[in-house]
Amino acid sequence: MRASASPMLAAALLALAGCGGEPAPLPEGAVAVQDRKLDEMSGLAASRAQPGVLWAINDSGNAGRLFRLGEDGSALGRVDVDGAWLRDSESLAYWNEDGRHWLLIGDVGDNRGWRGSVVVHAVPEPAPGQEDVDIAWSLRFRYPDGARDAEAITVDAQAGDLLVLSKRDRPARLYRVPLSARHGDGIVQAEHLASLPEEAIAGAVTSLDLSEDGRDLLVLSYGSLYRWHRLPGETWPEVLARAPEALPRPAMRKAEALTLTGTPGEVLIGAEQWPAPLWSTRFAPAGKEELAAAGDAGLGGAD
Repeated sequence: MRASASPMLAAALLALAGCGGEPAPLPEGAVAVQDRKLDEMSGLAASRAQPGVLWAINDSGNAGRLFRLGEDGSALGRVDVDGAWLRDSESLAYWNEDGRHWLLIGDVGDNRGWRGSVVVHAVPEPAPGQEDVDIAWSLRFRYPDGARDAEAITVDAQAGDLLVLSKRDRPARLYRVPLSARHGDGIVQAEHLASLPEEAIAGAVTSLDLSEDGRDLLVLSYGSLYRWHRLPGETWPEVLARAPEALPRPAMRKAEALTLTGTPGEVLIGAEQWPAPLWSTRFAPAGKEELAAAGDAGLGGAD
């Protein structure tokens, strides 16, 4: 028995060693997230109320929990989310409404395309040191053209809309759900706004963010990072009819988290691995001269 059991034991030990092997390498210039529990980062949002603070969530199959991070990857605590069961949490959005700062947890993943509806949950941004937070409200919706897998949500605060970009469609499809619909009963039907240009992006869409002024839409995919710049007065179909600007991004396996920070033009990207990397880049945001020129061209006044 011992002679036959030894090879089996050795194989088991070898398998265990493989499971706990070397940490995944970090892209050049990235910092490592220090909280070991954040090993499946799928959503990232930069606080405006607490400069330098980031919020993150893990992928499906994990507890309802927000992770508080520093931009240097430091672990600043965890906040348990009470009041909802998260089935497939894939994204995180941040916005300001009526002078309050909010986080929106996107339980919108649907790998097999069989969910009749999906849901987002809003929580007020936790204060420093806070360890738990209650769901303030939830908004459940369905797509007008059948189930969709999505990992990318953001809030268009100017319009009061939730924007959702599908993951697996070719081309990806952008949907709108008015946040005011949370005051009604039942399941809301999303509106299909536009589809991305054919072959506009490489790889499946994994994250989405919109600048506070509503001018810059950032899309992260497994292939790269893209920016659409919105001129004053433009609709989203008009914006997305153009080819995007491809921004530099290092090779990063399972890049699934994206946020714009409080610094204009600064972007942070995270990946679903351990250690989770945080990598930053910048683009040149529109200047007043560009916005004024757009206004003179009949696209609306500059802010």
